[in-house]
Amino acid sequence: MQKSKKRTRVGRVSDGRSSRLKGGGRSSGLQIESDGENHKQNSKISEAYLASLKRRRYSIKTINTFRYPLKQFISFLAASSNLVRLQDVSRPDLETWSRRLVERNLSEATRDIYLRSVRNLFNWMESEGMLFDNPAATFKTPHFQRKLPSVHSEKEILRLLEQPSPTTAQGLRDRAIIEIGYSCALRREELQRLTLHDPDFLQNTLHVIGKGSRERMLPLGEQAIAWLRNYTDNARPELLKHNKNDSTTDALWINHIGRPLSGQGINYRLKQYGRDAGIKRNITVHALRRSCATHMLRNGAHPIQIQMLLGHADMSHLSQYLRLTITDIKQMHQNSNPGK
Repeated sequence: MQKSKKRTRVGRVSDGRSSRLKGGGRSSGLQIESDGENHKQNSKISEAYLASLKRRRYSIKTINTFRYPLKQFISFLAASSNLVRLQDVSRPDLETWSRRLVERNLSEATRDIYLRSVRNLFNWMESEGMLFDNPAATFKTPHFQRKLPSVHSEKEILRLLEQPSPTTAQGLRDRAIIEIGYSCALRREELQRLTLHDPDFLQNTLHVIGKGSRERMLPLGEQAIAWLRNYTDNARPELLKHNKNDSTTDALWINHIGRPLSGQGINYRLKQYGRDAGIKRNITVHALRRSCATHMLRNGAHPIQIQMLLGHADMSHLSQYLRLTITDIKQMHQNSNPGK
């Protein structure tokens, strides 16, 4: 076979019947074998990218969020008569993939995740020297306007704080959890993974390990300190008595059988207290986090201070909270504008 000097996409079929490989009937079999090998190679590249995220300490949840869209994209390449290797994908190919997602009637949020996952993969491949030309460099994903997240009012948070019984060990624990989760705007994993060594009762601070193992030191208010001290001195030792096998754990939050309380367990308790308080929308740890950030912005906190509190790497993540406060300002202006 005479080699062509022109750059050719290996393994592509021009008309569904022939390929670069000549040889009559053998061409189809060789093409199938080539496609199978390329599919395996694409999967390996995808897994290598996901492994790089793990090394950068991305959470398992985030990695799995990217994994499924990448599998779908690789299957899309394998099913196409023209697309085979990741290195051969072009911008029009990505546009075709985007249209396929629309045809599947996926929601805007889901399409956004699918397209960002693939774009991030190609950006990583480019950084690793795997691409001569990055098709995602000039590929613009459709503008996706995220829905404003629901935020609980300050009155609702106060009602929630009143629900746990201060006369029981579990009630003291749950009041401390709500105080810490709301005042420090913690993620569920951050709240659940706290240990006895993280609170500093002398400095009134809390040591938190967030995404990417980034550490931050957060201030604790008087109420949070008081309830946390009450829990660690009185309720936690009482809860540990229920675990006769191991009472030496350094986990901060202990469940009713003396073992570390799970993140799901925390959200379950919050939802129960939310119902008891007559709050219609579900209360979760992340809802407390959003509410804290929004309430602080409304009360004059600087966005940079909120960024540091939330543990965000850059200001772009604050857009949803800033949109909320701008919506409040517009509503206030509409209600109070004397010229209307």
